Amino acid sequence: MSNKAAKTVALFGLPITNVTMAEAVARVEENIASGRTHQIATANLDFARNSLKDVYLQRVICDCSMVLPDGAPMIWAAKLFGKPLQERVTGVDLIPELAKLSALRGYGIFFLGASEASSRKAAQVLERDYPGTHIVGRYSPPLQALHEMDDVEILRQIDLAKPHILLVAFGNPKQEIWIHRNRKRLKVPVAIGIGGAFDMIAGNLKRAPAWIQKLQLEWLYRLLQEPSRLLPRYAYDAAALIRHLPLGVAVSRLQPHSPLAEKIGVTVLGGVRVATAPETLSGDLCSLLTTEATAAAKEHQMLVIDLSATARIEADGLGCLLEARRTMMAAGLQVWLAGMSNPVKRVLQFSAMLDLFLLAPSLADAVRLASVGQSEVEWKAQMVDKGTRTPAGVHAGPVKV
Repeated sequence: MSNKAAKTVALFGLPITNVTMAEAVARVEENIASGRTHQIATANLDFARNSLKDVYLQRVICDCSMVLPDGAPMIWAAKLFGKPLQERVTGVDLIPELAKLSALRGYGIFFLGASEASSRKAAQVLERDYPGTHIVGRYSPPLQALHEMDDVEILRQIDLAKPHILLVAFGNPKQEIWIHRNRKRLKVPVAIGIGGAFDMIAGNLKRAPAWIQKLQLEWLYRLLQEPSRLLPRYAYDAAALIRHLPLGVAVSRLQPHSPLAEKIGVTVLGGVRVATAPETLSGDLCSLLTTEATAAAKEHQMLVIDLSATARIEADGLGCLLEARRTMMAAGLQVWLAGMSNPVKRVLQFSAMLDLFLLAPSLADAVRLASVGQSEVEWKAQMVDKGTRTPAGVHAGPVKV
């Protein structure tokens, strides 16, 4: 097995990006240079719990260019799956690093959300601590439900400032959904949901001492500061952790072991690229699979991942499936999973990923459907019209393309 750290690890159905803080900042700079809008999420257990309840929110987070491991439970869970993350990368730690980057490169930063007082104080702290930081604008819209928000006015304020980095402090899931629904209208290279980070930077909430952070007990320190707000949330989060994590770990570990292959098979059939996964999807093969997704998107091909020979998918293998999906969805293309055995399907089910993909019982079915750009829902509707029973192995859950 490769000793290289996994690039993406699937946890609670989310693609957690396995990077250090320095690597995360470098990726932000790459995103700025790309000329496109990139959404970044900082995910903790509360994010995971919310996305487990709402497949739309899960899809929003899965579409992000990076999903950073903000919470200690993410670090614990990754270790249990045998794919440890390099470090915890929190939103409140990321912002000062972005301020340094702004001072160095001249990138403009815009603050959206939080109270006017917190936003102003956070800006003052960053400008004091990191001279040269370019905070080009701030806007604290009225506290409203998502559907009541004046997106036109918010976007106008952002456009006037012309920032490179947008920091959105609406809280999860509001901030993630707001960024996603406005992603085609945002003229900002990088948009990041940062929750209550402005309050911490402003000093309204105290950050845990470094030794408490090192022990991964910052959640307890925060609980002591805001018991009435955080106790119910932490209770729900803990219940979700107990409900999902042990089963997910058990199903993953019970998969049969087989040697890792050195390559994946690739075939191009017209407008469809077929990537054939080996018995075990993990390690270096994950990078090869995401490379094929990038190639398919570049050539405007549909992607079919043949899992008929696959008996084991580890957390990094699930992560690369999510990465492949993100790449294809960003290009407006489909990705099909074909020929999954019931045990492999169970792994995806307990990983909360089954509803994210188009599924077909065989490679031939997937290639045929992908060739005509037909969705799984349309295919099943045709079968109903013909009086044909949906074949065993075809996912019957809701699918959005």
